[in-house]
Amino acid sequence: MNVFFDALPEFLGALGATAMTGLGALIARKLRGTRSALMPPAAPAVDLSKPTARRFTLLETTHISGKTVQITTTRPAGTVITYRFDDRTERFELTDIPLHDGTFAAEPVGRYR
Repeated sequence: MNVFFDALPEFLGALGATAMTGLGALIARKLRGTRSALMPPAAPAVDLSKPTARRFTLLETTHISGKTVQITTTRPAGTVITYRFDDRTERFELTDIPLHDGTFAAEPVGRYR
C-alpha cells in the first residue's frame, strides 16, 4: 500500500502539468482566433429574405447591333420570363448555369427550328 501512496504526488504532478499545457494551448488558440484542423470552417451566412440581382444572358438572341441580350433580374432560377423584341415576344427560363462572362444562362422555351 505504501507504493501507491508514495507514487501519488508524482501522478498528481504529471496530471496537473498535462492539464495546464492543454489549457495554455486552448487559450493560445482562442487568442489567435484560429480553429482546430478537425473542425471545418463555418459556412457563410446567406440572407435569403433579401433578393439579389443577377445578370442573365438570353441564349441565341442578339440585338440588331450583333451584341448578346442581357437582362438583370431578382427572380430565382427556374422562373420563366417573357422578353419583348420589336414585333414579337419570346419566353426564357432562368437557370443557375454560369457563363464565361460572369452572367447566368437564360434558355429559350418553346423555340422550334
